[in-house]
Amino acid sequence: MSISRRSFIHNSLKAGTIFPLFSMNYSKVSNMKFSSSLNNEEYWNSITKLYQQNVNFINLESGYFSPSPEVVKNYWINFVNEINESPSYYMRTRQTEMREKVRSKLANYSGVSNKEICLTRNATESMNIIIQGIKLEKNDEILRTNLEYPNIIQALDMRERRYGTKINVVDVPIHPQNQEEIVNKVINAITPKIKVILISHMVFLNGQVFPVKEVCQKAKDLGIETIVDGAHSFSHVDMDIPDIGCDFYASSLHKWLGAPLGNGLLYVKKEKIERLWPLYGDTQYEDDNIMKLEHLGTRPCSDQNGIIPAIDFNLKIGKKEKSKRLKSLQMKWANELKDHKNIILNTPLDEGQSYGIANVGVKNLSPSELADKLFDDFNIFTVPIDDDRGIRGVRVSPNLYSTMEDINKFLDAMLKIAA
Repeated sequence: MSISRRSFIHNSLKAGTIFPLFSMNYSKVSNMKFSSSLNNEEYWNSITKLYQQNVNFINLESGYFSPSPEVVKNYWINFVNEINESPSYYMRTRQTEMREKVRSKLANYSGVSNKEICLTRNATESMNIIIQGIKLEKNDEILRTNLEYPNIIQALDMRERRYGTKINVVDVPIHPQNQEEIVNKVINAITPKIKVILISHMVFLNGQVFPVKEVCQKAKDLGIETIVDGAHSFSHVDMDIPDIGCDFYASSLHKWLGAPLGNGLLYVKKEKIERLWPLYGDTQYEDDNIMKLEHLGTRPCSDQNGIIPAIDFNLKIGKKEKSKRLKSLQMKWANELKDHKNIILNTPLDEGQSYGIANVGVKNLSPSELADKLFDDFNIFTVPIDDDRGIRGVRVSPNLYSTMEDINKFLDAMLKIAA
């Protein structure tokens, strides 16, 4: 018997959990061989078995945050137990050493120096450190796109209210003719007072990838600083931070990296560190020391330590192979649905314009109605997005735990709903 999506979530929240955790499938794979030469469905199905997933429904919503593979979860839980058994001892004798191991590991994975990386709790915190801390003159202005994340828009609005920094907005299309159209719209919106451009690498609403490398290069040529919101692109798009060429970059590591929930990254180009005030009070570090931005107080060290095995896992998969796999999962269903008369695809599909995430709607159905039908009738979980910026549908974001069979079931469900 199918479970109502609304009653499922309502009852789970009353019980204190989002779903019955003990219904999980505990199958594991030992002696796993990670090799791009084995790049076929049998190989990718063996990868999915390295995750524990609720067997009551198909989860196509890893955009909020993604489950960690078992090897990451076990590593993290071992540290939860160790720190709980020796709390102050661990914090006073091992905390700093382990954090620096995490920092170096993350810096190497990102392609940057460990003197340019901060460990935060999420992309929102990282972006606020940048937005609230960047040193601007009285009449300097910031330019953002119309498709930024609400938390980031609010952070910019607070900056405007608090410091008087004017925030300009440029509208960009969700179905551009090409990536150059996006670049031109952003660059043409620059005025003499614009000193900073803030732009998402991947739009949270529909998975659209912006040409941030080209925008950052043109901005640099004009003497304008760039902030890139990489919440959904880090460890998803096969592009290291230096490849982008931005001055400031932020991401959440519990999304596509698969680290434990509550991990974030802040990158600041070395010569730009002194351009930021800390979000939290700090006077012990020099102005050009990245550590001035990481004065966050006592933190859950076990969560941060879980970044290490998450990186190792992703390196075994391979950055390029992972990115290609996520794109193949998207294209499997999107190619079939894009020309359907009752389907509305809200994501560009051309090479480099999107990867694993896409947004799709059905005519005459609200996003919530579509999400409810998918869950109530087909046990498929997605997130409805009903946005006044013109993107209305469900966001579909599979991950490495997703099988092609899951995608085929979603495709079949959409065809039946749209019939």
